[in-house]
Amino acid sequence: MSLPSFAEVEHAEWPALKQMCESLGLNPKGRSAVVRMRVLDHVRRHIRAEPWRAKREHIAALLTRLGFPEVSQAVWESTIQLDAPAPWLGLGQAQLAGGSVVEATRSFDRAARMGDADALLHRAGVLAAAGEYERAVRACESYLTTHAGDLRALAMQAEFLARAGFGEEAARVFRSTAESRREIPGLLRAGGTALLRAGRPEAAVNMLTEAIRVEPTDVESRINRGAALVLAGRTQEAIAAFREALKIDPHRAEALNDLGVVQLQVGQAKGAAGNIRRAAKLADSPRIMLNLASVGGSDRRRRAPKRTTRKKAESVRTEAEVATKPSPTTKPRKRRSRKTSPAETSKPSEPSPP
Repeated sequence: MSLPSFAEVEHAEWPALKQMCESLGLNPKGRSAVVRMRVLDHVRRHIRAEPWRAKREHIAALLTRLGFPEVSQAVWESTIQLDAPAPWLGLGQAQLAGGSVVEATRSFDRAARMGDADALLHRAGVLAAAGEYERAVRACESYLTTHAGDLRALAMQAEFLARAGFGEEAARVFRSTAESRREIPGLLRAGGTALLRAGRPEAAVNMLTEAIRVEPTDVESRINRGAALVLAGRTQEAIAAFREALKIDPHRAEALNDLGVVQLQVGQAKGAAGNIRRAAKLADSPRIMLNLASVGGSDRRRRAPKRTTRKKAESVRTEAEVATKPSPTTKPRKRRSRKTSPAETSKPSEPSPP
């Protein structure tokens, strides 16, 4: 007998459940909940899971993520149907990964005409990647006409506005979204971060200041505000912002690293080295390691002249000692005279023969 499905066991009445037990060779006695659990355990132990095989859509999406957009495009094209917009979305993403911006835009347009509203956001992303921020903003507005209040679309619209140079409009969008969605924390911080990425540090400082006023213990907002102050050229205020963040979380590696970098810029090398070393102990980040290497190089360069001066002083002192110390003199060797006997000394010399 074939095994019943889990849904059939769950919704079976008592007579049907009792018949299932008898047909499976199980004990039908007991309460209905116990018998039902007995049948479910038997089905779970004896059921055979059907082997899963990846479809062409799955393979195409994996090929895009693995870095083979050309092969992925060929697979997506083989899955295109007249009434399915999903393959056009996948094809557009593969084309965008391969650098074909124009073809990707056409694919997303085709999916949007087929009724997929998410294709409008994909199209907005492609237009923004091509530098057409105004068209990207219009695509986001088209999506928001049918999906009012969608956070993803609002965030994309505000970011594209900031990149296009409309910082005030972007801040207004973020501010209105945060006011309408007060139950979602961090919207003002997200807006300030987006403005910071878009190259609008002054607007980012203002919005992050509002985020700190709403959430005074938000460390991320304080760190991002410090970064925006650095880009705005207000280094002393940035140092104060990083120190306030460290008062809330003294073990925050990002704040320590950023504080050390700013201190290094203003000439506070000793404090910068200490903060960056503390950050390196707390987090293994390549950026922090590079800053640590630069701090170590500056310390070595600063200590190198002292060692050179010390070596010069030692060499001068050695030369002075050599100049004042008398040079060693060699004692003359005494010539050993030949000893003569007393007889030779007293004996007269013989006369020469005539």
